[in-house]
Amino acid sequence: MENKMNNNKMNNNKTDINKTKYRYFLDNANKFLNKTAITYTIPIEKGPTDEDSVDLNRIYKDVKISKRKLIEQINMTADALWMMGIREGDIVTICSSNTPETIYMDYALNKIGAVPNYIYPNLTADEMKYFFEESKSEYVFMLGEPEIKKAVLEGANNTSVKTIIEASAIESFPELFKMIASKKNKTTDIDDDRILKWKDFIRLGKENKGVSQECKYDENKMSCLMHTSGTTSTPKAVMQSNKNPNAIVRNYELSGQKFEPGKRYLQVLPIFVSFGNSTFQAMFCNNVEIVMIPEMNPKNFPGLIEKYEPNYLTVTPSHWAALPKSKRIANKDLSFFELIGTGGDGFANIEDRINSYLRQHGCNIPITDGYGSTEVSAIALSNLVSSYKKDSLGKPMGNVKVGIFDPETGEKLGVDEVGEIAISGDTVTLGYFNDPETTSKVYRKHNDGNIWVHMGDLGRIDSDGFGHYEGRIKNVIARRSFKFSPLAEEQKIESHPNVDKCCIVAMPSKEEGQVPSAHITLFDYSKQEETLSEIIKMSGEIQELHRPISYKIRKEMPRTKNNKFNLNALKIEDIASMFNGVMSAEITALNDSNYDYKLEIEINPELNSELPNNMDGIEDSIRKYVTSMMISEKIARCNILYNIKIVDKKYVDSGVHREKSYVKAL
Repeated sequence: MENKMNNNKMNNNKTDINKTKYRYFLDNANKFLNKTAITYTIPIEKGPTDEDSVDLNRIYKDVKISKRKLIEQINMTADALWMMGIREGDIVTICSSNTPETIYMDYALNKIGAVPNYIYPNLTADEMKYFFEESKSEYVFMLGEPEIKKAVLEGANNTSVKTIIEASAIESFPELFKMIASKKNKTTDIDDDRILKWKDFIRLGKENKGVSQECKYDENKMSCLMHTSGTTSTPKAVMQSNKNPNAIVRNYELSGQKFEPGKRYLQVLPIFVSFGNSTFQAMFCNNVEIVMIPEMNPKNFPGLIEKYEPNYLTVTPSHWAALPKSKRIANKDLSFFELIGTGGDGFANIEDRINSYLRQHGCNIPITDGYGSTEVSAIALSNLVSSYKKDSLGKPMGNVKVGIFDPETGEKLGVDEVGEIAISGDTVTLGYFNDPETTSKVYRKHNDGNIWVHMGDLGRIDSDGFGHYEGRIKNVIARRSFKFSPLAEEQKIESHPNVDKCCIVAMPSKEEGQVPSAHITLFDYSKQEETLSEIIKMSGEIQELHRPISYKIRKEMPRTKNNKFNLNALKIEDIASMFNGVMSAEITALNDSNYDYKLEIEINPELNSELPNNMDGIEDSIRKYVTSMMISEKIARCNILYNIKIVDKKYVDSGVHREKSYVKAL
């Protein structure tokens, strides 16, 4: 009888979510119209917000938006979009961070059946152009920050883009505040006929109230485009269905996670990544107040914790690492935390330390982690307070099904057997936009009649039903005739007390196919030589086949646009170091509108008799070598700034030479 009741409950819940994202939000929000939906806060002064003497009420300016106002603004935005001629199926590219206007745009587009295409706001102009052309967007919504605006306008040239709706980060604040802020921050506005200011855009909605028509629900219709992280390949546009965002909300409920109305969630993760995007819907539909900030710096994190005392939050490891360093919350009672999580790389080494710190400050729940991807609407497995196991990915959420399959044969594997993770359920998206070939490889129909997303990750399911991550298939190293994931070896090296993070990638080898190459960051770089010696000694315990052939201590790891470690960049560096004559090679991420990475190479031409006798020829030789190796290794494209230094002073054209090179690969 109990099982029947539970099944009925699940079926009822499934019926409840068969609505558009907009309608599901609206039906829930209408119950709490006078409650605060969003507390939007921005830092209005720069400075050390972690100092006890600093008044946070002076640093941060708030604006509160009720459920009623949120609904009004969404509908007004929908009316404005309708008056501009935007209709069901039209794609509107969104290039913005967490602002109220971005939320209005998201729900308004869903209301009329148009499709938001989220792209990262820190892209280069060339990357913007690629995504504009991919989606054939005629309309773009952007945050009017100078760097974003410059890249959007340049990227939109010679594309289908005809109108760019611009909103500032302080658009929601009173006019007097905006006037004062604009005088303090004297920025030169860019005059462009394609730009439509938010005030002029929203006036269309005010003057034409109620003209927009709400679209009908279709669970298989594309409702949103989100882009993958690009950790091991080129970012891909993923088509979310109408069903996906509401399924995330339901899965929290079915997993026993309750979000209480009136509690606070600190929104740190950006709306342009799938987990950040899904969070808005989950919190709004549970009537949780969202504290939202357009750009979250880890240094400001302790101050925001003190000021807002959020009950729920998910932040990156760098945010958690900032807490023990903070003077401001050194004596703060943190017992108000009820569900706290993390995502991204590099948490394992600080997990015990941070959880210990939290316990000392009255928080008796652990920081939880989970597992998912853009292809499965962000989260599929999760550790929750009610169901938690340290060092695991958690259990499947709601109606999510997780299977482990042999990557070669496709055979389903048993308990604790390692294979490829595959996921099925209502959060599975529709596939890759305009890419049926890749979709068919990743989204596969199994014998049960369901579509399963093959994640490209190795994992296992233990006897208690908890998932465990065992490494990326694309980062499997094929050495001689053996294949292995370097995850265990990374963890071995990370067990050294001075090692912050270790990433082991496959370096091409003529003799062995591929060999492991270790890239390592430290907590204390003054002990670099001592630590490296100890790491090499520790590695003697690693079986010879799995043991790295090189160890490189570096200041930081290169990262993708959404702050994940970029394994491809490390592989490019290793490839460059293999060129005959190269003494050293190091790649670093750049905050530059033209380049993703700078590849610095020191070369001694006397070590390679086949090199040309001029700098241009040398650079061309290296570039061709790197490009060909990238293609053979199927490494994604990057904008690389080559900085090549000749170390032989007798050589012609010695010195530093810089040149932009767009390396395009598979």
